[in-house]
Amino acid sequence: MKGDEIRDQETEWGGVVPNSDGTFHTWARIEARPEEREQYRCRVEHPGMTEPGIFAWEPKSGGNLTLVVAVSVIAVVVAVLIGFFVWKLQSGNAWDGGQEGARIHPAPFRESSATDADPTV
Repeated sequence: MKGDEIRDQETEWGGVVPNSDGTFHTWARIEARPEEREQYRCRVEHPGMTEPGIFAWEPKSGGNLTLVVAVSVIAVVVAVLIGFFVWKLQSGNAWDGGQEGARIHPAPFRESSATDADPTV
């Protein structure tokens, strides 16, 4: 329908075909200009319905999905970077190639006494 006018002559009809759950479906198609899209409605009559259903075109909105995916990817990258830097700082090897944490511990100094000395040397 365009407005209140039925457009059967311009409508392409599909056959009745089965669904996998034992029910059936059909389809109808009509070409419309994008600027007239809101003027078209689809009237559905079926014995299982108490009254005919009238359905309008509802455009898909994918803008929110793109935003959610972009923010999620950025959040994951930031979390990985923060985790990497925290791990490097806790391991003590931040930017020196592992040298900062290494310490040289000399052996304890023992003073030699005269009795320990070798007189031949």
